[in-house]
Amino acid sequence: MFKFLKEVVGGSGTGLKDLPYNIGEAYPSAWGSWVHHRGTNKDDGSPVSIFSLTGSTAQDGHLAAGRNGVKRLRTVRHPNILSFLHSTEVETYDGGSPKVTIYIVTEPVMPLTDKIRELGLEGTQRDEYYAWGLHQVAKAVSFLNNDCKLVHGNVCMASVVVTQTLDWKLHAFDVLSEFDGNNETSSTSMLVIS
Repeated sequence: MFKFLKEVVGGSGTGLKDLPYNIGEAYPSAWGSWVHHRGTNKDDGSPVSIFSLTGSTAQDGHLAAGRNGVKRLRTVRHPNILSFLHSTEVETYDGGSPKVTIYIVTEPVMPLTDKIRELGLEGTQRDEYYAWGLHQVAKAVSFLNNDCKLVHGNVCMASVVVTQTLDWKLHAFDVLSEFDGNNETSSTSMLVIS
């Protein structure tokens, strides 16, 4: 029972060797300080995406924001939001100094910029694909704002990924915060991502 609660509240609590996924090569682009890797399920070889974020100490601001992103991605479900599969946090020692890395495993996706470059669409076909993708992102933002009372905080090309069926999905929930439009004093500090 305790193991189940620990997995639900704080990630899987296992080390990287226990991660049931293989980490492959990284894409050239990702959101913020995250690294986006191709990956596979160790059991059946099915493709996944694995995002990793490394910080120098457990109190690193990027790690705190990353933990917020994991928590939000785990709990928010919508067809236009990236589907969460698994997460874990691992502490390693590099030359005597500790490093903490957060891993998020999701459905297989590709960064939007890389997919656009790969597709090489032109003219009307390109315009229609962009319009459809922007419509999908707008539906995700609308769901977050209207249904969840959340503000994304950084909708940009880097925070959008593309599925194998060419659907656009929103992710990068590190700066996702709660907002109450009826309360003018309601504010949460936002992390500036450089």
